[in-house]
Amino acid sequence: MDRFGREEFRQLLEVDNSPAVSIYMPIERTELTNKALRLQFRAHVDDVVDRLQQAESVDDADRETIVHRLREMVEERTFWDRSGDGVAVFVAPDFEAVYFLAEPFDNQAVVGSNFHTRPLLDHIAAPSDFWVLAIGEKEVSFWEGSPTGVESVEIDDLPKSLQEALMMEEEPDQDGLNYQTGGNYTFGGRSTDVGGGRGLPSPMYHGHGGGKEEHKAYLRRYFSEVSKGIRDYLGGAEGPVILAAVDFCHPIFKQASKLRNLADEGIEGNVHFWNDKQIYEAAWPIAKQQMRHRIDEALQKWERAYGRGSAEVDPVAVGRRTVENRVHMLLLDEEAEMWGQYDRNTGLIEELDEMAEGDEKALAVDVYDEIAETVVQRGGQVVVIPSEEMPSETGIGAILRGNGG
Repeated sequence: MDRFGREEFRQLLEVDNSPAVSIYMPIERTELTNKALRLQFRAHVDDVVDRLQQAESVDDADRETIVHRLREMVEERTFWDRSGDGVAVFVAPDFEAVYFLAEPFDNQAVVGSNFHTRPLLDHIAAPSDFWVLAIGEKEVSFWEGSPTGVESVEIDDLPKSLQEALMMEEEPDQDGLNYQTGGNYTFGGRSTDVGGGRGLPSPMYHGHGGGKEEHKAYLRRYFSEVSKGIRDYLGGAEGPVILAAVDFCHPIFKQASKLRNLADEGIEGNVHFWNDKQIYEAAWPIAKQQMRHRIDEALQKWERAYGRGSAEVDPVAVGRRTVENRVHMLLLDEEAEMWGQYDRNTGLIEELDEMAEGDEKALAVDVYDEIAETVVQRGGQVVVIPSEEMPSETGIGAILRGNGG
């Protein structure tokens, strides 16, 4: 599966080159996968071609470039060899991005002035993905998970052991430790010759507390290095990271780590020998609880803001408040849509007329999608709410800045 986080999401939002084509498809793995998926994708491409031909304002050269690239994808037999439960394809003049993700997207093809990111907004705003970090002094393992399972992931430049993490010279730090390259590793009063002239750094301890505190200091340094590698890999992804380690390592890791999405609850024990199924069964209940907490928190904020008169439910008002930079948090019904046009400069909404033709119909966008993207670009938060729990009948609700946040 591909990595997709807030950084990748923002890159899509920054593309301002029409026409922008967005195609979403579920991937069902069968013996006839490649052929069946190619046929399904071809149907989406044919739909896109029809819409581009209806859009009279689209430049002929841009239309030809986009159609040619999509036709190439249809014929690429290795295109579908990557893992994932869904694929999202984005093509515009001078831009292309393809993501295979754990999300089983509904079939959808959209042509507009901007990319249609609503399905990915769900992915970002209420993450369905999570990660499991298993860490011990001699081994580090990492899994990426979704509601359907987990798979092991290798991360380049991530320390794989305590020894590897400390295999460098360091200036004295707050722990009073100074690491120096050498062939022996002195730890807790014991000296271990690791041989080969490339052993663990020989630490010189300038503090108090003996071997036990010294051990914790090494672990904090090690955990900090691993945490940094994980943070760099995840980028802006917001799904929970679940720590799996022996019991005494959990509080030390939480102290050393700067992972803002580290789950409160973890898995205790050595799980390096577990298979993917065992990891998933232990981690998924924790991940669900973390995701549910985000929705509950948003609904509580909404209740407070609505009671104070600091909320909007009318789409027209929400659209206007968004461009005024007044929206702190946007609640969005996971199934609600409004097709038409949204002016990101004025906040004006033009809902699509059933009798519309030409550009108006061919380049129509999901207004709710456009509003949500604008909220994200202006630093606000978006939370996707299950339809049965959405507090607004309009399918959209805004908590205004400075109130109820």
